[in-house]
Amino acid sequence: MTRRSVLIESLQSTPRDLARLLRPIDAAGALWRPAADDWCIADTVAHLGYCEAPYLARLRRVVEQDNPFEPSLPPDERAHDLARSLAELLEVFVARRVATVAFLAGLEQRDWGRPLVHASIGATKLRDQVQELVAHDNMHLEQIVALREQLEAASQV
Repeated sequence: MTRRSVLIESLQSTPRDLARLLRPIDAAGALWRPAADDWCIADTVAHLGYCEAPYLARLRRVVEQDNPFEPSLPPDERAHDLARSLAELLEVFVARRVATVAFLAGLEQRDWGRPLVHASIGATKLRDQVQELVAHDNMHLEQIVALREQLEAASQV
């Protein structure tokens, strides 16, 4: 199994993992915050959906341009539409992730080594950026697990 196939498989699994984690969460639980400035589960899912489009745009530029400079993609809480249900937020993420996976699956092996300069990590390659996206997914899946545990503990008080 190649690194490329492992990364694509990881990206494909995130929507299923996310859907499984969200299944027991009701509307109130989706918006529950451990503290006023903390993200709720809906924030996290909205963030995943929001990030996918600019991340795919970055990957496209790396393939289309020679060694592009790419800025960091900081979270933008203004993009979190918390009026949407968790199911709707998940649908947005899934649709955008399908596009990302289709793009990556269509690349030639040589494209995975295309260079870029990232604002915070410097010289890197497309495959490393895909690995960063997998790590980003995992970080936010872990965040949702922790939020679920905190929500459960708070509801037992």
